[in-house]
Amino acid sequence: MRFFLYILMTCLLPVQCFAEEINMQVIIYPPLAYEVDGELRGVAPDVVRAIQAEIGDTNKIYAAPWLRAYEQTQTHERQALFAIVRIPKRENLFKWVGPIFEEGDYFFKKKGTELDVRSLRDARIVKRIAVRKDGYTHQALQEAGFDNLDISPTYDSSYKKLAEGRVDLVLLGERTYYYMVRKAGLDHTLFEKTECKFAESGAWLAFSKDTPDETILKWQQALDTLKENGVFDQIMERNFSH
Repeated sequence: MRFFLYILMTCLLPVQCFAEEINMQVIIYPPLAYEVDGELRGVAPDVVRAIQAEIGDTNKIYAAPWLRAYEQTQTHERQALFAIVRIPKRENLFKWVGPIFEEGDYFFKKKGTELDVRSLRDARIVKRIAVRKDGYTHQALQEAGFDNLDISPTYDSSYKKLAEGRVDLVLLGERTYYYMVRKAGLDHTLFEKTECKFAESGAWLAFSKDTPDETILKWQQALDTLKENGVFDQIMERNFSH
């Protein structure tokens, strides 16, 4: 009998361990996530690693292209995507932990242009607003009824279009725009925030729908602990000092 139980437990162990394996992908979006000499840094990797230390999770985090990771987290099991904006269109696509970051999103124009954008109505009537394909800006503005979107494959290409005067506006976070524009190799002083605020957005950790609710709860509780004990604030301060 003991031998039978031993064999049974031995057979089950790999299954249990395998069930805890999650393919964790992060999207490069400074300062939420970026790479230095092949090492992932930023708010998302720092927060995820701090959570992992709390709960004993050892899954490695990998950088991944946006569209591939976004689709894979919807269609494959045991997936996680760090970090994306939680909007109604995405609500039922994933299970969520967060938020790990929040900011106001404003329309930005090329500095020095006479374009006057004070309201959403003003933004709707410009000729072109650059967005990344299937990114937050694309999906949120499309959902809000904007039909003047200029779709690009990357955020970098959107910002370059604005710098070159090929589009009128881009939608950027008031805290992250400095880092995103610099990542594109552009001078952030080329961009000017308009008075038109589109929304408040929050970056979350997204998990594939097959992830057990107990795992989501464990991650959320660990994140809440980091916010209570001051570790979360330290991460934010470290990543937003420039």
